Amino acid sequence: MRRSTIFWMTGIAIIIVAVFLVYNNLAPGVTAQDVNMKGTIRQTATDEYEVQLTITRTKEEKGLHMVYPFVPGWGSISFNDKEDNRFIQPTSVGSTGAMEEILRQALQGQSSTAITEFAGFSIPDAVGTYKMRFTIHPLGDEAEPIRIPMIYYVHQEKVLGKDLSWVSGEPLEIIKEYAE
Repeated sequence: MRRSTIFWMTGIAIIIVAVFLVYNNLAPGVTAQDVNMKGTIRQTATDEYEVQLTITRTKEEKGLHMVYPFVPGWGSISFNDKEDNRFIQPTSVGSTGAMEEILRQALQGQSSTAITEFAGFSIPDAVGTYKMRFTIHPLGDEAEPIRIPMIYYVHQEKVLGKDLSWVSGEPLEIIKEYAE
């Protein structure tokens, strides 16, 4: 064989091995350890609960993300219209098919996820602590009692075709007082 052929084949092999190593070591820009979530839920009326969340992110979000409250049988998120600088108010509430699918896969096996309609929102991409306050209402006439309310952070990211998405969840603390 010629030297140039051996040189080119060796170079191509080195490039293939390097690409393989880089691809296998890809990691998301933000991990679940970079996001801290805490929240409370309390009943404010017969058919209304108020949720207060504090989400702290220590790295800037480079992928897409959504925050989903998960209370089976309850939803219909409404942010308070009052001007209160302590809380942020997302510009929109809803869901995307891709984000919802990531969450459904993470929750696979929980019977109540099959019929659940997910509604979420995003927080700013910058590093910081964000506080939100909103109310949820029953989705139907026969809403289940609230047992294990959760908040989920869904991160969606693809790099070089590799899916680096993840889901992190935290239980909401139930405050037992009832406001009449």
